[in-house]
Amino acid sequence: MRRALAVVAFAALAAPVAALAETQQVLLPGPTPYPTVSPPLVTVAAPPWATLTFKIHASSEQRVNVGTGAGGRPVALRVLQRLRLTGTGDYLIVVSAPVLDVRPGPGSQSQPGLRRGQILWSGFSSSHKLLAADATLRRGPAEQYLPLRLEARREGDRYTLTVENATRTPQVAFQGAASAPELAKLLDRTRKESLAHVRLTSEYVTIDGLVSQRPEKAQIVAPLRVGGELRFPSAPSSARGGTVHGRTVSFAVVLGDGRPLVHRVEVSGGGGDPRLHVEARPTSLVHALVPPGARRWAEAQRRRPLPAKTLLKRLLDARMDLVRSDQYQSFLSNPDPQGRNRTVYVYESAASARAAPSSRSASSGGGGALMLLLAVGGSVLAAGAAVVAWAHS
Repeated sequence: MRRALAVVAFAALAAPVAALAETQQVLLPGPTPYPTVSPPLVTVAAPPWATLTFKIHASSEQRVNVGTGAGGRPVALRVLQRLRLTGTGDYLIVVSAPVLDVRPGPGSQSQPGLRRGQILWSGFSSSHKLLAADATLRRGPAEQYLPLRLEARREGDRYTLTVENATRTPQVAFQGAASAPELAKLLDRTRKESLAHVRLTSEYVTIDGLVSQRPEKAQIVAPLRVGGELRFPSAPSSARGGTVHGRTVSFAVVLGDGRPLVHRVEVSGGGGDPRLHVEARPTSLVHALVPPGARRWAEAQRRRPLPAKTLLKRLLDARMDLVRSDQYQSFLSNPDPQGRNRTVYVYESAASARAAPSSRSASSGGGGALMLLLAVGGSVLAAGAAVVAWAHS
């Protein structure tokens, strides 16, 4: 007997109901479901009456600015989000975030609204429109989802900066009897999409018999490309983990993708604590998806067969890492679930970071979820007055 089992929720992949089918088509991770709930950040939900028909597409570009104290801990958090809308019609967008203050960013063609735990946009798009929000966030609820953890320490003449990938999270994974040749082809497709820096497409794997939960949880990590500079009051005498250029020590590493999650820069001399500038970008998998001794996984499998269990574990872990990376491309939510997202995380010494906008004494938010609200022109006229009242509540 042959049945098709399409598993939408990732947790359901390990459900006993799978034992009812002799052969099943099981959905692999990517592009959804996400391994964890954040990022994007979530706070409070939009009111139910505001649900509107989606007819406009959006891409999101974000710069997350993290002001750091002397020890490397975040002391301020600010996000510039640029939403590029394509399509014609009325829109109503709610971006859920622990926001303290928001104002238009450079080039914005509309004015953002502020509500408890939400950034609001409403208006009309004629083919193309740029919505840019410059938002100051509550540090407490947001910093736990930042991708890097920094620790700076000076002991005598030695300064040490430790940079750690903080995206690791345990995740339930499934196991079952699969075909090694099919798994090799799926690994090749996954690698091709990863190297192209595109979001994963949906794929299924054929499992014979029972689908069960793997005994150990998978340790999922978003690979990060990290580069930084430390500018000292005077030229350091030496640096380990970085390169000295006059008064500046620079470094560039990938944290994750089968490589260490921690990088340490040790500097001798320098005349005091430096001004710090570190940038992190979620990136694709390269090293973790390299086939052994061949150009393609299918070719490697023909030359020297690999156990199907090993291939399935590699496939699942790699795809969940890529999903995790995709999450960190969207620190604040994009109203278009299928839209393109790009985010850079910038950590700077608080004294050299750009000044945060003054607070307008807005109230902060609690727990909840993101809502996307976009509509075709003319469909929200009846709700117009209510939107104005809500946006200023």
